[in-house]
Amino acid sequence: MRFDDQLAHGIKMKYGTAPQEPDVRQLRHIKEQLKSILDSGRIPTSEEWRKIVHAHCPGAGKYRYAGIDNSDLTTLLKLATKTP
Repeated sequence: MRFDDQLAHGIKMKYGTAPQEPDVRQLRHIKEQLKSILDSGRIPTSEEWRKIVHAHCPGAGKYRYAGIDNSDLTTLLKLATKTP
């Protein structure tokens, strides 16, 4: 599985986005905002993650997925900043 696919899946599980979210465009915008925070010398907070995901994925928080959510923000951040 590609890094972006893993990141999209993690976001879907953690933030309950719609089944088709985040799409390629939404994921690109999420990653750009996270990178901007990292470039300023800070680590994004959980509230910043939530705001960023909700800003780009209108379905966030409206879905629940069964199973164990093993995603954490550190893992998602590593995936978001990894280059192929």
